[in-house]
Amino acid sequence: MSEGDVQRSRDASMDWTLTAMPGWSLRHVGKCLFCSHHSVDSCDPDEAQLWCLKHARTTRHTGYELSSFQFYSATITDPAVGEAGSLT
Repeated sequence: MSEGDVQRSRDASMDWTLTAMPGWSLRHVGKCLFCSHHSVDSCDPDEAQLWCLKHARTTRHTGYELSSFQFYSATITDPAVGEAGSLT
């Protein structure tokens, strides 16, 4: 799912929508698979990769995971639920 995409779900009681939070960009993290140390999350994927290379240079560790994540908010979209979240 990319930024701005909407994911809908229906549980047994009501509809919900998952929407990317505006102003929050995709974040990137580099993690060492040997010692579990990791970079701080960054909006720049190059920073996570650079952290992995610097860590490899200082530790000689050779296994890394690069991952990305996005912040989302969940909202009730069920027509049976009013503006304040109460059932109508």
